[in-house]
Amino acid sequence: MRRAGRFARILAVLALACSGCTGSLELNEIHIVHSVALDAGKNGRMKVSAEIARLASGQQQPKGMQNRTFMLTGEGSNFYEAVRLMRVKSDRTLLWGQTTSIVISKKMAQRGIDDLIDSFRRFRQFRNTTLFFMIDGQASDVLEVEVPNASISAQALRGLAEGGKNTALTAQTSLLDLYKNRNNGFPEMAIPAVKVLKNKNGGTDSLLKAVGFYAFRGDRLAGFMPARLSKGYLRAANRMKGSSEKLVCADKPSRTVAFENTRSNSRIVTSIGESGIPVIRIEVDADMNLVGQPCEERPVTRDLIDDWEKQLNAEIAEQIGAFIAFSQQRGTDLLGVGEHVHRKHPKEWKQIKDRWSEMYPDCRITVNVRTRIDHTNFIV
Repeated sequence: MRRAGRFARILAVLALACSGCTGSLELNEIHIVHSVALDAGKNGRMKVSAEIARLASGQQQPKGMQNRTFMLTGEGSNFYEAVRLMRVKSDRTLLWGQTTSIVISKKMAQRGIDDLIDSFRRFRQFRNTTLFFMIDGQASDVLEVEVPNASISAQALRGLAEGGKNTALTAQTSLLDLYKNRNNGFPEMAIPAVKVLKNKNGGTDSLLKAVGFYAFRGDRLAGFMPARLSKGYLRAANRMKGSSEKLVCADKPSRTVAFENTRSNSRIVTSIGESGIPVIRIEVDADMNLVGQPCEERPVTRDLIDDWEKQLNAEIAEQIGAFIAFSQQRGTDLLGVGEHVHRKHPKEWKQIKDRWSEMYPDCRITVNVRTRIDHTNFIV
């Protein structure tokens, strides 16, 4: 028992070290913040909510330090003031260095994202690896979800980000990613979007779901990208790690044949047109694996595979095309095309860089997709 108690105190000291604090505090003198939510408060103020794990000594809880969670809130004219006022409500020191996720509301983002990012950068306790999310609604609702098989919502949010490798509905986006994008200017920011799904059976358990990305143009929110657009965005940005594609059966529209995406490689090729406007080509190579039953009860032949590949080429090109149309309509260079032009054509870039935000919507962007289906195991 004494060993368990000593182990708990060691963990507490390590947590202090990670958060940038010095000195030594007992376990009953600290609160560890796991997730943070930012909402719009009254009269232009900011409301900050923190998900905190209740701590117990090793003697009371030998399986670990966590014993459910609770929330603390603070509201102020800025992030620092809200955090200070939150501390007034706590009888313990708040440790922010273990924060896994930050969720901001759409209303908060509509005020402008730069000030928020700058606040997080100056608040040195946050780690650069802290994940970032947005929600259309109250961000604090995410922290109040009683997630099945997860003691804290931070675990569920991290799981969603990791699951994006298979679903292509989201991707891990950290504070460091946001810092780099805003400092460099390219690419524009895309922040993962989440939604709270209520239990349809009337139970207390809810679910968090990844639903796409919010796109920004500079400091301002440009729009929302749902599943299809998100998929096109991740593939065009060479961030596609997994997911699947489906083709509708021509003779039976209610049925589909499925393919697993085993590899995706995308490249952006730039040239300068006669008018001086950049011409963009996106090259995509995708490897697929047949994982569903063919539409017709017939052998899988080379001709059938060729036909599937043509259909998949068209489907993927349409996904990317829909994303590009969204991006150009809203004038947000989410792929960082401007940076590609800058690197490939530095002299021409000097002439157009000040007008790039106006030129980007008029750039001609084409998509070439080459799909290969292999490992079918059924070829005759």
